[in-house]
Amino acid sequence: MRQMSGELDSCSLRRMHRAMKCLGIIPFGQHFYLKVLCNLFMVFVIGTASSWRFSFNYEFAYDFLNDHMSRILDLTNFLVLMSAHFTIVMEILWGNRSAEIEQQMEQILHDLRVHLGREVSLKRFRRYSNAIYGSLISRFLLLFGVAVYNNEGLVFSAMYSEAVMQLRFTEFSLYCGVALAFHQELCSAGSSLLVELHLTRFDLWPLRRFTLEKLSRLQQIHGRLWQTIRLIERNFQRSLSIMLLKFFLDTAALPYWLYLSKIQHTSVSVQYYCATEEFCKLMEIIVPCWLCSRCDLMQRKFRSIFYRLASGRRNGQLNAALIRICIQLGQEKYQFSAGGFAYISTEMLGTFLFGMISYIVIGIQFNLNFNASNSSKLAAEAAVTDAPI
Repeated sequence: MRQMSGELDSCSLRRMHRAMKCLGIIPFGQHFYLKVLCNLFMVFVIGTASSWRFSFNYEFAYDFLNDHMSRILDLTNFLVLMSAHFTIVMEILWGNRSAEIEQQMEQILHDLRVHLGREVSLKRFRRYSNAIYGSLISRFLLLFGVAVYNNEGLVFSAMYSEAVMQLRFTEFSLYCGVALAFHQELCSAGSSLLVELHLTRFDLWPLRRFTLEKLSRLQQIHGRLWQTIRLIERNFQRSLSIMLLKFFLDTAALPYWLYLSKIQHTSVSVQYYCATEEFCKLMEIIVPCWLCSRCDLMQRKFRSIFYRLASGRRNGQLNAALIRICIQLGQEKYQFSAGGFAYISTEMLGTFLFGMISYIVIGIQFNLNFNASNSSKLAAEAAVTDAPI
């Protein structure tokens, strides 16, 4: 495949890769020793955070010795965060397919312009990318602000790993945004081709041959886009599932910590931090779910264009071309699989929110039972102490 101009990279993913380089997630070059250096930096960060966390040299917001559920939830959340950090860095350094994905996308852009004569503007790609970057910056600044206001070492110890996870998940959202823009371009190209077939239905076949070639090119471009989506899926095969697990644990645990902070009358800054982080986590997962659902809608719209096509059905070659593209569109679906466990969509988001609310209720009910049990034990001990000898 020939070298592309890098237009899509410059308007979508280049700033993300620069941010990753500045944070030490990926090296500034492709040399093997630079990758090893990034690996060592990752091990140092995880080791330092784990050593401080498991020294338990910080104030607890719960009864660490007796409240088993809170202890398990707290330590599980931290272990999943460190596992996500490790998985993301290893996947980026040693299994990164970004260059191959970007080359495929540049080829699709080139084919749309050259073979279909589409005046593809990058404004749509920039609009989606800028909106996603704006969401990332807003969430990060909001979280950093409440972290400074909270001023707890427990929060700052996980800040770097949280930033790594935010950047990786936002990179996935950027790829989804670019794929959505391509689907919209394909729908426009399909509609234009439909109009062209209708206007030339009474022309001689040699004049319609050019339209048939366009149809074949459109089928090839759609197939290339489907292959690119599979590449993106493989690029996030390991990290995406563990990031979704971390988001589920966070969104289920943060309201529980907020409730615990209110009944124990701890600092109000802790409550502000829990509420703000819950909002940011929900916004983070909503963005790619909405983008993937929109892509699936565009895919169905593109498929319906050719299913209802009725012009020129008496021509054998045109009829065969339409049958081929309909078969291809019936087999290909736009669905991102998170390691085979779930498909990213608004349906998954609904299941996610239902499970989150269920675990919030379970956690609060467990804490109420725990407090009632402690009150009963204290009352029984007081009765024994006050009893006459």
